[in-house]
Amino acid sequence: MPSSTKLVFTVIFFIISSVFFKVSAQSILEKEISVHADKKPLSNVLDLMEEKGSFRFAYYGKLAVKDSIVSIHADNTSIKGVLDQLLSAKYEYKESPGYIIVRYAPLELALVLEKNTVMSDGQQIVIGYIIDTKTNNRLENVSVLEKNALLSTLTNKDGFFELRLKNAPQAIELTAVKENYKTVTMVFLSEIKIQMGDKKNKTDYIDGDFSEIERSGIGRFFISSKQKIQALNLGGFISKVPVQASLVPSISTRGMLNTQIVNNFSLNILGGYNAGVRGLEMAGLYNINRMNVDALQMAGIFNTVGGSVNGVQLAGIYNNVFGNLRGLQISGIHNSVKGSQIGLQMSGIYNNVYKDSKGLQITGISNTVKGSQNGLQLSGICNIGKDTVRGAQITGLFNYAKELQGVQFGLVNITDSPSGYSFGLLNFKKGGYKKISVTSNEISDINLAVKTGDHKMYTILMAGRSDRKDEEKLFSFGIGLGKNIPLGKRFTFNPEFSTQYLYLGNWDIYNSLSKFDSSFSFQLCKGVAIAAGPSLNFYWSEKQDKYGNANASTFVQDRPKQSTIIKNNSKDILGWIGWSFGLTFF
Repeated sequence: MPSSTKLVFTVIFFIISSVFFKVSAQSILEKEISVHADKKPLSNVLDLMEEKGSFRFAYYGKLAVKDSIVSIHADNTSIKGVLDQLLSAKYEYKESPGYIIVRYAPLELALVLEKNTVMSDGQQIVIGYIIDTKTNNRLENVSVLEKNALLSTLTNKDGFFELRLKNAPQAIELTAVKENYKTVTMVFLSEIKIQMGDKKNKTDYIDGDFSEIERSGIGRFFISSKQKIQALNLGGFISKVPVQASLVPSISTRGMLNTQIVNNFSLNILGGYNAGVRGLEMAGLYNINRMNVDALQMAGIFNTVGGSVNGVQLAGIYNNVFGNLRGLQISGIHNSVKGSQIGLQMSGIYNNVYKDSKGLQITGISNTVKGSQNGLQLSGICNIGKDTVRGAQITGLFNYAKELQGVQFGLVNITDSPSGYSFGLLNFKKGGYKKISVTSNEISDINLAVKTGDHKMYTILMAGRSDRKDEEKLFSFGIGLGKNIPLGKRFTFNPEFSTQYLYLGNWDIYNSLSKFDSSFSFQLCKGVAIAAGPSLNFYWSEKQDKYGNANASTFVQDRPKQSTIIKNNSKDILGWIGWSFGLTFF
């Protein structure tokens, strides 16, 4: 059969196949619906269309007229026909499974094929240029891609492009895309042009604005301007390939098209920039992903993801997710999630979640959750919950929760709510219990105590002194817990338990006093109350220090002789009934 006859049959087969495909698989845009609305916001009409057509709209760029008031009456009209009535010719529509992507495109371009040459080595060179159909000017920075071969380029300042295709498919499909211009696709076989116009997109679509990663400090430094233009032109349309490799983002097996490709396995020798990963990604220094990551991502320095992560991120210095995290983040210094987190964050210095957190944060210095926190924050220095904390905060120094519905353990605990439980030396709560008391008892002539927390439980930080000429000097300090029980308008009962260390002139001899105070308070005036009551005391003292020197202190035993209930025994324990009297302020 002559070659010309073969070519004719091929063209006829291609056209018939295209027609058959359109008939057998109705698109969303071709689906017929009925819509009636009088002077309704455009957004309400679009919501109604989603409900009737069982699909979702995605907006590539801002839909400027979304709040405008429209009226429409359409019976059994295609979705595309309804959109044409609502949005006029300034918008174009693309399909992806379950989506109609609405794109603002008031301008039109044309793709002009100038040269299509097959070289002796089988490589095919396609050269052409892009023009604005209205002004006839050549257009710079237009993305031109061959979807089947997954190759792409940008037009130069004169509007020209050149693509070199190895193992070119029989049907070559060139698509030209530029922001604010309608997309144009040209399909041709060898050197014979067959079709020019729109063709159903075989790529997937990921809804969302992923441009924030390119505006970040990392994006400005590591991502080239050409890659940013490519991503701007092509938006959320992606293709999938099993494997890609990069030396740096601009030197990759997929060239500039890596901004639109999701890989199952990605190997970046120094670093790489891809649309996303559904599998495994490894890098010697860094990984940057424009969209989502599912599974495992590892880098020597950092991982940055513009979408969400479902899986594990491991990095030597930090991990950064612009969307949500469902899984595990581990880094040497810092982890950040700008969305919500479900899972575990572990870092050497700092963890941060901008929205809600469900799970565990562990770090050496500081954890922060700006939304609600359900789980555990564990840090060496501080934990901060800027909304509701329904779990636990444990730290060596400072905890803060705007609303506490859980528990805090730290030296200093602060919450803006009266609920929850705080355990620490200083606990400050909204409407809580904040008192300073000055008292005297049978052992210490003067005692100062700071009591903070709430009425159901407060902590006590105390110190005391006794200095008489005929006795050893005594210094005491300790901590305790108490509860405020109202008995009337001015009367309260304050049971308190405390433990103190008593210094009696020798640090090498341990002297411990445990007290249970049951004092009653009467409010004299606003901010001042008088308090008094009995106490039960248990005192334990070593007989000698570590050097064998005997404990010569006796006045603690002598003072409460008349009320002693447990005398010195083999365990050096002494017990007695004591008293306390003093003033409470604030």
